[in-house]
Amino acid sequence: MMQGDTGGVLDYLQRMQLEDPNFCYAIQVYEDDLKTNIFWADAKMRTDFAHFGDVVCFDTTYRKHKDGRPIALFVDVNHHKQTTVFGATLLYDETIGTFEWLFDIFAKVMMGKIPRTILTDQDRRMATALATQWPTTYYRLCIWHIYQNAATHLADVFKDFQNFAADFSHCIYGYENENDFFEGWSEMLKMYGLEDNKWLKKMFDIKEKWILVYGRETFCADITTTQRSESMNSVIKKLLDDHRYDESVVDFRGNQSTLAMTFPCKILQHAASIYTHEVYKKFKDELCKGIDCKWEVDGELGNQVIYRVTPYDKTSHHLVTYDSSRIQFHVVVRNLNLLDFYVHMH
Repeated sequence: MMQGDTGGVLDYLQRMQLEDPNFCYAIQVYEDDLKTNIFWADAKMRTDFAHFGDVVCFDTTYRKHKDGRPIALFVDVNHHKQTTVFGATLLYDETIGTFEWLFDIFAKVMMGKIPRTILTDQDRRMATALATQWPTTYYRLCIWHIYQNAATHLADVFKDFQNFAADFSHCIYGYENENDFFEGWSEMLKMYGLEDNKWLKKMFDIKEKWILVYGRETFCADITTTQRSESMNSVIKKLLDDHRYDESVVDFRGNQSTLAMTFPCKILQHAASIYTHEVYKKFKDELCKGIDCKWEVDGELGNQVIYRVTPYDKTSHHLVTYDSSRIQFHVVVRNLNLLDFYVHMH
């Protein structure tokens, strides 16, 4: 334990904790005293997770260590839509027991808070550990990994049919209700002669984990891929200082400047005064989409009025329920994320 690389890491972690009392680390040592798993998080990581940790991307597919051991980061985005790091780990292996230890330690370091949603690669052992350690966390598969696997298992199809990539993407992103997805998926299989493809059958069985139509009502902070984690891993030596500096620069600019308003609108003026520039742009985009719709009364039930909302240039509609007793709109709609499905009117 005290020799070689592990001893050096332990010495480094102890020095970090002396410099920062809120720096936390944990080491799991196997019986032979040689194999170890290590997790660490500094004060800012823990603070960032408290603010922005509703969604986490976690990926062990990128291997940085010279002996091929997986190094991985818990990451997502902050209020400027910048990548931020919540914790890091160096793992000896990727067994169920290792992942159970890691997720348990992560939750303890983060004062018991766990993510609402996690995006990972397609690893059964990780999925098993998540089910036992974070049973209330919604588990989604990274779309980027799905595409990489598709390129391997469907290489001939991609090569022979120019339109297959677009049709495959449309099945993932393009449908807003389950029935339309079923029809589109069946048409794609028939068009390209893939009805008996084993890989596609396997992926269809777990469609709830990656097809967007099954995740539209799940908060995911506009994230569908763990590529943020992978890109962070690729520059891990300098990532923290650089990204934290970038965040401080944007914070300063946001505090010193006000977004220009092209037309008077009270709700946008209020949003501009409380949101960061990036979040304001997302809010404005969603607000404009909401205005650019046709609204029709679909029914009434007590204090509730149900509206049928059809976006411009679309044939599909969404249902919006207005509850006058609670002065609240319940929006059953595409994955707004930002509004989190409830808009409170004052």
